[in-house]
Amino acid sequence: MGAMKPALLIFSFLVVSLTMTGRYIFNNSSPLQSVMGVSHNLACPCECPMVLEDCHMSCGLEWKNVIGGLLQGGVDADGITAYFYKRYGDAALLTPAQRLSGKWYQVTRGGYPVREMVIFGLIVAVWTAMLYLILLTLAERFGPARSGRGK
Repeated sequence: MGAMKPALLIFSFLVVSLTMTGRYIFNNSSPLQSVMGVSHNLACPCECPMVLEDCHMSCGLEWKNVIGGLLQGGVDADGITAYFYKRYGDAALLTPAQRLSGKWYQVTRGGYPVREMVIFGLIVAVWTAMLYLILLTLAERFGPARSGRGK
């Protein structure tokens, strides 16, 4: 059991880290019928690799203004996305690889305050500890019986 503890801790950390990172990168936390909800699925129109929802430059703000106008005009999120793809082609296309690149670009260029990064680290640590303790308890309870036990 002693050799299993570090493996369980590493496994717990990886599961929690990958789950939280995946949720941040791929899940849309904004309502779909909002500017941020629609811009979650579009690429920034300039040379930067950002996701449109994270862009605060003039080019991204222009596209967000267009999205807001279309939403006010009654166009749904799918219609707005189709509009951008039809009008701008590949410039609006956001592939999973581009999404990963854009989110990484935002983190590495200093786009997040230190406080939020510390909070994220604490959340990962707490969830890792909880998962580790659950897995450890299950392993001790249902794992192979220790030698000499019950004799």
